[in-house]
Amino acid sequence: MKMDVTYHPAQDRLRLCLRTDQQSTDWWLTRRITLRLLQALLQQLERVPLPALNQPWLPSPAEREIAQEHAMSLEFDALVADDPGRSTQPAQTGLLVDTATLNVSPTETRLELAAGKNNAKLNLTRMESHALVEALALMARKGQWLTGIDLPPWLGQASLSPQPG
Repeated sequence: MKMDVTYHPAQDRLRLCLRTDQQSTDWWLTRRITLRLLQALLQQLERVPLPALNQPWLPSPAEREIAQEHAMSLEFDALVADDPGRSTQPAQTGLLVDTATLNVSPTETRLELAAGKNNAKLNLTRMESHALVEALALMARKGQWLTGIDLPPWLGQASLSPQPG
């Protein structure tokens, strides 16, 4: 599955597009849902440690630094934020998210989005979780939604560039 996040000023919403080889679904995130999801995901990533690997040369999960984990996660292509070819185009169809449920474990994040009777259940790796929290922060900043919100200085600073295909 591929994901991309774009900010749409006309709707003042974020669009999270989930794509597989068979289909593409757009999920619209309001400011309220986005900020709650962003803060919850960030808090849980900080709180839930990585699994212990029991290698003497690696830092213990208690010694790891979330900013370093975040930076390393963004080294890989996991998500597209603000694809310029699509960001100004309104989606033909989309589902307005009314509930987002989150559960973070040492190895994955389970995210469920619901829009009425429709839902999507996503299992994200830690790397994909960091890419998602980064994209949400970048697009919330683009929408000027972060006034009065205290985020870590390392979050939302990357420049996630569009990926082909």
